[in-house]
Amino acid sequence: MASLIYKERLGFLSDHHKPELSRHFMTASTNAMPHQLAVLLGIEYSDAIAILAVLEAEGLCEMKLLIYHNCEPHVPAGAIPYGIGFPDLPWTCPHCESIVENYDELSFDLMAISKQSIEFI
Repeated sequence: MASLIYKERLGFLSDHHKPELSRHFMTASTNAMPHQLAVLLGIEYSDAIAILAVLEAEGLCEMKLLIYHNCEPHVPAGAIPYGIGFPDLPWTCPHCESIVENYDELSFDLMAISKQSIEFI
């Protein structure tokens, strides 16, 4: 289990948040999306993104940019490593096989996958 001392980079987290985050990341390969963490902890979406960014920077998780297409707006149509930018256009949707030539047809979200269990101290 990896321990993460977060005080300097995630000073907005309270003592209440530590056990909640530790429980959430109890096992390797745990998925976490910013909106899930925001609801779980009662924090802002941007603060949840900061938590995931710190975990990735520490090598404790791998971030993915999820790609959604208008044909099935609630089901990811793809995922690419976070930080490399948006997918190149034209892009073919694997759900409907449409060729997407405009980013207006796509939406995006983030997902982190933990590499190991994490304890927040």
